[in-house]
Amino acid sequence: MTPGTPATACALCGGPATETIEAPRRTLARGPDPGDPSYSLTVILPDIELCLEHALQVREGTRLIGWCDDPRCRTYGEVGEASSCGNLYGKLGTSKRV
Repeated sequence: MTPGTPATACALCGGPATETIEAPRRTLARGPDPGDPSYSLTVILPDIELCLEHALQVREGTRLIGWCDDPRCRTYGEVGEASSCGNLYGKLGTSKRV
């Protein structure tokens, strides 16, 4: 994790972000042969900005970050919670620390 940009907000509470987590890459589609890695569609999501409290909870695994991929939304939030468009935030893979 690295210090967040001062003008950004925490993805979970909207407070000032102090930490940045690199989002995992998401593989959305693969070719017809799952053993053939030559074809896949991978999406790189933006970094996740969090306040110190939520960054600690994410690191400890007591809070899970999710992503809403609806074109009206495309934001982070807590897994299982409703996003602003009404869809639930889906679970992300393991993320790396920046």
